[in-house]
Amino acid sequence: MSGMILTFPIRAGKVEAWRRFCQELSGSRRQPYEDSRQRLGITRERLVLVETAFGATSVTTLEAPDIAQALGQIIASDRSFDIWYRERLVELHGINLAGYERFSQPTPLPQNQEVHFEWTLNSSNSKKS
Repeated sequence: MSGMILTFPIRAGKVEAWRRFCQELSGSRRQPYEDSRQRLGITRERLVLVETAFGATSVTTLEAPDIAQALGQIIASDRSFDIWYRERLVELHGINLAGYERFSQPTPLPQNQEVHFEWTLNSSNSKKS
């Protein structure tokens, strides 16, 4: 399973419209939403509103067996729900997902990264003496 967290500022004056968008996903557009996510292979999507002194932000968590493929399909889909979804992102966040196309392509990890801490659970760590 792979995942992605997308954090987008909500445009000034659009917080209530963002809340209505979420209500539509769980209400009147629930069936096309579920159909879309099942077709894309998305197993979890979570939208969270974070309000700060600097403005409101939406934090979206997506999980799928192949998140890059799912994002690529959201970007390229010509299905009416997916178009509606992308249009809401432009309206609410000023974000055009086409700009995220590069994230839908597998890319190698950068070679110049500076790792400061890493931990992995493996069988030797989980056994108690």
